[in-house]
Amino acid sequence: MPLKIRKPQIPKINYKNIIYCIIGAILLYSIILLATCKPKMPPDLQATIDSLTNANKEIEIHQKQIDSAIHVYEAEVKQVDHQIDNIKEKTTIIKEYYHDVSQQVEHYDATQVDSFFKSRYNY
Repeated sequence: MPLKIRKPQIPKINYKNIIYCIIGAILLYSIILLATCKPKMPPDLQATIDSLTNANKEIEIHQKQIDSAIHVYEAEVKQVDHQIDNIKEKTTIIKEYYHDVSQQVEHYDATQVDSFFKSRYNY
């Protein structure tokens, strides 16, 4: 007896059911999309936000101008600080000189003291 070879049977695809499912899913999505309300911002709130945004931009521009002015003043302050430091150094040197001179005056005699005051105060 000869053996019969059976071909595997491929189940038939029911295209009608697949199309119905796709159409049903699209309809369900569109109903949900229409049913849910989209949040809309009230016009007065939107106008307030826009005005605040514009005010913020103006403040940023003004802040940049102030920052540039601050940089200029910082340079001037550094220059003045340098001059003050130089004055402090000169004052220290002068103090040391007059301290030394005052120590020497103790050992002067009358004529040296007289000549010291004469040279110092031009009398």
